[in-house]
Parts: sequence; structure tokens; C-alpha cells
Amino acid sequence: MYQAGSSSFTGRGKSRFIAIKFEWSETMISRLLHSIFCMLIIVFLVSGCSKAPQTGEPGGPAPAVIEVWHSLLGAQADALQNQVQAINKAHPQVIVKLRYVPEQNFAAFTYQAEAGGEGPEIFIARREIIRQLYSQGTLAKVAYADQGSFTAAAAGFRFGDTQYALPWLTDVPMLYYRTDTANAPSTLADLFSSQGGISVPAADTATLSAWWSGQGGALMTGGNPALDNPSNLAFLQQLIAWQNAKSLRIDPQALTSFAGGQAPYVIAGASQSVLLNQQKVPWGCVSLTDLTAGQGEPLLGLTFGIANSAIMTKDLSPEIKIVEQALLQPDVEGALAKSGSLLPANMAYYQLPEAQKGIFPQAYRAFSKAWGLVGSAPEWNLISLQDTAWSNALAGSSSPQDALTSAQAQALKALNKSS
Repeated sequence: MYQAGSSSFTGRGKSRFIAIKFEWSETMISRLLHSIFCMLIIVFLVSGCSKAPQTGEPGGPAPAVIEVWHSLLGAQADALQNQVQAINKAHPQVIVKLRYVPEQNFAAFTYQAEAGGEGPEIFIARREIIRQLYSQGTLAKVAYADQGSFTAAAAGFRFGDTQYALPWLTDVPMLYYRTDTANAPSTLADLFSSQGGISVPAADTATLSAWWSGQGGALMTGGNPALDNPSNLAFLQQLIAWQNAKSLRIDPQALTSFAGGQAPYVIAGASQSVLLNQQKVPWGCVSLTDLTAGQGEPLLGLTFGIANSAIMTKDLSPEIKIVEQALLQPDVEGALAKSGSLLPANMAYYQLPEAQKGIFPQAYRAFSKAWGLVGSAPEWNLISLQDTAWSNALAGSSSPQDALTSAQAQALKALNKSS
């Protein structure tokens, strides 16, 4: 009972007070749990709504736009467009846009664009243009590290110790013979003693590099120009002897003459086999290196590479890697090869079933033995000088010795000027 003036409870009154106090505690706990539950739901809903959308998913941010400038024409350009459409479909996080830029304006146009903070993320251009882009500082080192390229093809895009472009499509000179009128030669002597002679579109270093290097030819020795060395002189004299004996014919339309049956042998790029097949020409081929007992190293012909812009690569590097890796897939390079010009520079392509016949086995061997001349090598500046010397001597406008002596003097000036 409660007693006046007393601050204590006794008997049933005290028990009732404890029960009431316990009931209020349960109610508070229940409300608290309810509040926490509601708050968790709200947090869950808010977090779900505020979650950053994923690139490429409906409702997400726009895919990254990767612009590609290229200099391809005709069937090659169409094939590239088809492959880009497939890449866009397979990789919704990127949109690849193509823009054609003429070769004659490529380097200048790129320099002007980057000077204004613009330009593409990726360039696709031939080796000589990429060397120009590098020299004017418009390239960044490659965003994607490709390990599948032929060594010589990759070397042509390496400046110093840095890879500035990835080889995509390339070519190499081969000796073709008509199987209906000629046999495969086993040596150079065998070839030049045969009836009918051999036709070449041009008697230059690129075309005859395997024979020239196989007989000791060199552009530099000990870091110095050597255009007039004895081996170079002996080779040029041999060219003139073959020409005078009509065993060697310089004919800009050599491939056409071969296809028409007027020439039993011709030197042309491995990629030209597509054209010969289209014209139903009966042909076989021999690697030029094989005619030098494996001593010669062919210089790769027309080669296209994939390079990155110096100012556009950093922010989109992951997306650029996706596009470059896709472009370098064997099936993509193979699709470009089927367009009628150049062959894949990716070694993996030559392991596919479709590459076990025709020109591909021979081309693979030639690519594997090609001259690995790096992009920054001074020899690139000397090739044109040697070509001019050969042309002058073969035309009879100067003796072999005088032509090479003049080229050597120009080479010394060129390298001193560039050093």
C-alpha cells in the first residue's frame, strides 16, 4: 500500500509498477526496431537509385566515342567499315567512328588538329606516315601491348626503346613463277639462266633487299654510311650484267605482263596473289630468301600500323585498348586481307585453317625472316639514296662506282645534318 509521506511502494503496488515499466520498455523497443527497419528500406532504395549506371547498360552514360583517322580507300575502306560495325556491336561500351584523311595531307592535318587540342584517338596509316607523325610529336606510346606481331613488322614502329604503333597489315616481295611455262628455281643462278627472264616493277632496295643483303649488301657499317662498299658495288654490277643479258627486265607493269603470259617470272608483293587468283593465273611462288640459301633478309613492303594520339590517349586509355585489341584480332585482319591488299601482320592468323594454303605459308616464312629495321634507324634515310644510285647506274647515266660514290657523299651530309 502507498503511505502518505512515503517515497516507497510496498506489496502489490510495487509489483504493478515493475510490470508497467516492463511493458513500456517492450513498446519502445518495438518502435525502435520499426524505425530502423524503415530507415534500412529507405537507405536501400536511395542507394539503389543513386548507384552509378554502368557504361553500355540501358540508362547508363553514353559509350566512349573513339575516333579513328585512316587513309584506306576502296575495298579496304569498306572492309574496315564492316569490321568497325562488328566491333561496335560486340563492345557496347565504345562507339568507333571512322574518318578518312588523304595520305598527302595526313601528317599536316594531324599536326594542325593536335595543336588546337583536337584530333582522333587512333590513327591507321602506312609506316612512312606514322614515322612523320612521330617526328612531329603527335604520337603517344601504344595503349595496347600486342605480343602477336612479327618481329620485323613491330620494329618498324619502334623509336628508341618505345613502341609508338602496332603493325596491322603488311607485305613482302616474293618471286612468282607461272606453273604452265616455268619451274621453281632453287638458286639465283638457276633463275637467271632460265629462258624468258624475270620482270620487276622496280630495281630498288625494297624489291631486291633479300638478294642484296644475302650477298653482303649493307647501308651502314660501324655506325657510318657504307653505300659505296665493295659488296654494294658488286651487287650493282651484277644487276647491270643481268639487265644487259635481258635476264632482268624493269617493267612498271610487270605483274600485268606476268598475268598475261608475257613473263614467266615476276617479283611482286605476297598480297598480289589475291589479284592473280581473281584472274585465274596459274602461279607458284618462292621466297626470295630461299634463293640465297637463307642468307638474305627481305625488307617489308607497304605496312600499315595503328597508333595513338599524343593528346587524346590518356583519358580514354581503357577504351582505346578495347578498340585496338579488336582491330588486331586475326579474323579482323583476315577480313581486310580478303579485300585484296596486304596480309595480316599478326602471327596468330597464320595458324588458322584458312592460312594453310595459297601464299600464306610462304609469306609466313618470309615475314619471320624479314629485316628488323627499327623506326628510328638512320638506314631509313639512306634507302632512297641507294635507290637513286641504282636507278642512275641501270639507266646508264653514270657508272656503278660513280653512282655509289655520289650516294655516299649525300649520305654523309644527310646523317651529319640530322645528328
